[in-house]
Amino acid sequence: MWWPSSLVQVSLFRALHEKDNNRMSRGKFFLIALVCSFSFYIVPGYLFMTIGTISWICWLYPKSITAQQIGSGMRGLGIGSLSLDWSVIASYLGSPLISPFFAIVNITVGFMLIMYVVLPTAYWGFNLYNAKNFAIFSKNLFDDNGQIYNVTAIVNDKFEIDMPAYEQQGHVNLSVFFSLTYGIGFAGVISTITHVALFHGSSLTYEILIHLKHHISPPLKSSCFQHISQWLGNYTKVPNIFSIITCKP
Repeated sequence: MWWPSSLVQVSLFRALHEKDNNRMSRGKFFLIALVCSFSFYIVPGYLFMTIGTISWICWLYPKSITAQQIGSGMRGLGIGSLSLDWSVIASYLGSPLISPFFAIVNITVGFMLIMYVVLPTAYWGFNLYNAKNFAIFSKNLFDDNGQIYNVTAIVNDKFEIDMPAYEQQGHVNLSVFFSLTYGIGFAGVISTITHVALFHGSSLTYEILIHLKHHISPPLKSSCFQHISQWLGNYTKVPNIFSIITCKP
């Protein structure tokens, strides 16, 4: 097993340390690419940040909240938004020059489903968790009126929650996008078990059976299977227990 990102590090180390008698050495090419990359990125990243997300829909309808939610590349769905900043274009992929094609397709399909199917349906279709009271895309906390939540007003000097103050100020609310990403993040952790079971379950079972057949005597097989199941059970129970304890309000 190998990780594609490791190959980039290997190529970098080879460029910096190997001797090359070609017309342009790898180290020189790396230095030129580094200077060019920095020179270009300083424009959208520092000097002229507007070209990072060119949202022409927001220019046409500057007073429309719905247009801002649909067309904004920073605080909305980014439909029709253009960008000249490579870090913005590949923000959800990491680096498409490193990842395999199947991984890029998998991430892209998931991104499209969440951003352009699930999120608009939850926000405009079902008004999930009173989503229309808050921003569609935000990491901030909100009160019931859609204003930024004053967290300092509900904690005491020991940084513990003050329940009377909390009940007076109201519940803490998240944007629908932040709520969905929280849920999907927890589901993604559990999905690793399902992924291993579906894609590698048969090979793992085969290797375990072969190992037990050749290295364990018959009287010990039943007890060995029992211990394996206990270990696997404890391995899944302990993280779940700690997760419940740490996340319990």
